[in-house]
Amino acid sequence: MARILVIDDDIAVRLTVQLALEQAGHEVICASDGNEGLRVFASAAPQLVVTDIIMRDQDGIETIAQIRGRDAKIPILAISGGGRVGNADFLKIAIKRGANEVLSKPFEREDLTAAVNRLLLV
Repeated sequence: MARILVIDDDIAVRLTVQLALEQAGHEVICASDGNEGLRVFASAAPQLVVTDIIMRDQDGIETIAQIRGRDAKIPILAISGGGRVGNADFLKIAIKRGANEVLSKPFEREDLTAAVNRLLLV
């Protein structure tokens, strides 16, 4: 199906998303933060990016902006639990910076795969 880059600093979330997408038939490449995600993005040529927003080193908002600077058309799904401040504002900012769709953590596997399928049709 598609090669998908998953960027999340929480290993449990990263592995859960990876497993769900692999079970849906996708090839998944993972990165543990925004900086690593940009390096992997440059070398792996993914067809879709799933990125967390709140991460160490480089957050997802900056990562989205930098990916958009390199590729204006690649679909991006932003995910966030928001930490202590909630996630609505982070997800709104992600859309403004270039994410095509957002999911609030925790989310169901079906919601993830449905969002990915919608974005791959674009």
